[in-house]
Amino acid sequence: MSYDDLIKVYGSQAGIARAFGLSRASVNRWAKTNKVPALRALQFKHEHKQEARMSRKALQAEAAKRWVERG
Repeated sequence: MSYDDLIKVYGSQAGIARAFGLSRASVNRWAKTNKVPALRALQFKHEHKQEARMSRKALQAEAAKRWVERG
């Protein structure tokens, strides 16, 4: 994963810093090298897997709600 990949997702250094709970200075170092530390890359992948799971769970909850409403 590169820094450019994160910029595409979060839009700015400030957005990346907020998402990971870091300072903008730390993220700026990533920009200079165009590399993301391995731990942060894993964190990003894990969070996006959870978002996908949440989306599926939300869809399932919505389907169950409609089923109950139909009786």
